[in-house]
Amino acid sequence: MSTPRDPLWSPEQPGDPELVRLERLLGRYRHVLSGVPMPAAPPRRRWIRALAIAGGAIAAAALTVAVWLPWRLHWTADAPWPVSADVPAPTPALAVGDTLQTGAGQHARVAIARIGALEVSPQTRLSLIETRSGHHRIALETGHVHARVWAPPGAFGVLDGGAEVIDLGCVFDLWKHADGSGRLAVGSGWVMHSEGGRETLVPAGYALDFGPDHVGLPLRPAAPSAFADAVTALDRMLYEGHRDADLETRSADLATADDAFTLLSLLTRYPALADGPLYPRLAETIDAPPLDARHREAWASGSVHAINAWWDRMPRPPKQWWRNWRDVVL
Repeated sequence: MSTPRDPLWSPEQPGDPELVRLERLLGRYRHVLSGVPMPAAPPRRRWIRALAIAGGAIAAAALTVAVWLPWRLHWTADAPWPVSADVPAPTPALAVGDTLQTGAGQHARVAIARIGALEVSPQTRLSLIETRSGHHRIALETGHVHARVWAPPGAFGVLDGGAEVIDLGCVFDLWKHADGSGRLAVGSGWVMHSEGGRETLVPAGYALDFGPDHVGLPLRPAAPSAFADAVTALDRMLYEGHRDADLETRSADLATADDAFTLLSLLTRYPALADGPLYPRLAETIDAPPLDARHREAWASGSVHAINAWWDRMPRPPKQWWRNWRDVVL
């Protein structure tokens, strides 16, 4: 008696139909060895170690910043500021009440506590008035300084008689002449010029001229000279108590979209101008509704709410002053 051949041991034999069907369905999942070996997976421990190292580095960096920043902002009251120069410095340090005078061809560098530095040009005279944590003030009598500051707004300022140039976390240049006139130019961030209760914001890319009796408007150095002349003359006439319809029209006609900040400063300083051609021109430059009669009337009457509504359309000084970290390294 012969044993029937089992297809399990004799593949050439036809198998059970049901088993053949199952084999066909499961065949797609069979493993076929290839000639190229698969790369070995990295050990799990290696990834854990890498993550631990990265986490440790981040924690160390955060701890360093947490310790370094308060140290940088802290300054012992009345501690002198270090001074260096390209030729022997007039003084190695500037103490409260001291005056620094650079000669012809002499440049000096003065540390603003630990929050920044002053580059002092030749034939400049300045003095240190106050210095303590969060509050540092100098007085510029004549000459030119280039200031670079990385600190909370108001930490550094320059006094000029009854006026004050207040740093809001930025880079700026300040010139002062013997007759009391001068110029403020902002390269990064914002600066506020304050005098007699009148505050003028000056953003990066704008300059402000001032004199012993009047402070001008923020203007772009690249603004068309015709516009700059017209708006400066208009500002002077308004300061003296006169309106000039022709100058208002000319200033509005010559203003470009890039001059929006100058127009906004002008209308903020003299709200009554809102009833003239400057209001709709400003509205056009900042994409605001030009025919909002209620807002226009409120502005002309000096409504702070109405004026602030359009200021909110403009870029403002960042609340997170530390985002201007480039001011430290550039």
